[in-house]
Amino acid sequence: MIVPVRDGAEDLRALLDCLDRQTIARSEFEVVVGDDGSTDGGASGVAEEDGHVVVTAGPPRNAYAARNRAIAVSRAPVLAFCDADCRPEPEWLERGLAALCSADVVAGRIRFDIPADPGVWSLLDAESTKNHARQVEIGNAETANLFVGRELAERVGLFDERQPGYGDFAFVLSCVEVGATLVFADDATVSHPVRRHARPFLRNVWSMNSSYAAHEARAGRLPEGLRLREWVPVVQTLRSRRRFGLPFGLDRRWLEQSGYRPTLTDNLRALPLTYLFIPYLRGVAQIAGWRQGRRERSAAAREERAR
Repeated sequence: MIVPVRDGAEDLRALLDCLDRQTIARSEFEVVVGDDGSTDGGASGVAEEDGHVVVTAGPPRNAYAARNRAIAVSRAPVLAFCDADCRPEPEWLERGLAALCSADVVAGRIRFDIPADPGVWSLLDAESTKNHARQVEIGNAETANLFVGRELAERVGLFDERQPGYGDFAFVLSCVEVGATLVFADDATVSHPVRRHARPFLRNVWSMNSSYAAHEARAGRLPEGLRLREWVPVVQTLRSRRRFGLPFGLDRRWLEQSGYRPTLTDNLRALPLTYLFIPYLRGVAQIAGWRQGRRERSAAAREERAR
């Protein structure tokens, strides 16, 4: 099991408590923590003498670099990914591994911990990410709940460490591109907190979109945010939501799976952010990422010519 952490000492210990309650024997899995430059003690003191919990530390870069370091020192033929702030159910490992017997990559269910009185940012965060049932339909998934064989992971080159976001999407897409089968495991469940305030939510939107655009630019492709239709946000957002089976307002069915039924007031607060503010922020982030990716692509080309 691979876990990245930075300044999440309390979260990590709570996660390890959940892993102690897994239904498969302790001897059947190891936990490798990639500490990404924590300053709060992070993974200090959690390593175990019998090697069940191993810690590998490095300078602060990003979660993908931490995952790659952890993979490098792990020994098992199967890699299970979970974040330090996730809380796996007791059957999580058992059911994820069972699903992997008939697939190459397994994306488990991610259920949000939505507070009883969530703000609009919490609802937007829960609605816009980690719906693995829907993501698997388009060949994608996130590392908050993911199982993959080591051989496949190493064959596609593990995680791209150049960007702080989008690396898990790029990794899963790479697996699918080489012919791997990706399935959704409804019964391999972890719970995940929501971002409760504007700053962390918007920072994540920026990180994901700028990193996606940089990835596309390095590959010589044009990201979606640079297409003219993306700058007609109301129309394009509505079309995009329809294409993925989403309603006009907040996705009631998805949010109810995490125990919250959105109200009319929730929808009225979310609509202008969903159809106007967030699409423009996403577009600006993609322009910035595309420019960075083009610079990196040009620099790589110059280095190749110099050889």
